[in-house]
Amino acid sequence: MDKIILRGLPVDCVIGTLPTERVSPQRLYFDLILSGDFSRAGATDDLNDAVDYTAVERTVLEYAAGTRFQLLERLAYACAERLLERFPLLGSVTLRIRKPDAPVASESVELEITQGRS
Repeated sequence: MDKIILRGLPVDCVIGTLPTERVSPQRLYFDLILSGDFSRAGATDDLNDAVDYTAVERTVLEYAAGTRFQLLERLAYACAERLLERFPLLGSVTLRIRKPDAPVASESVELEITQGRS
């Protein structure tokens, strides 16, 4: 299986369970691993046979900006589902989200999920 990896996509959205987190968007950082069979694009050199990275980023940015989930888990699975719906070449999506301003003593909180086609 082939992979496309996008690292450090800055995403601003309302996320969290505390009242202070529900007031304004927070900066999160997404890493995406997009898996599938990309051999056709490798043979044709045609964007129509490939996954458009810019469209992937735009999909995540626009979707996340419109959400108000409490949990990173819900945000991650919802974004992965959206990507799988929109990009038929994808067999699975691994999403890692870093929340550097999480209200914890640690430097940041990170969540990683993998969602595939049913």
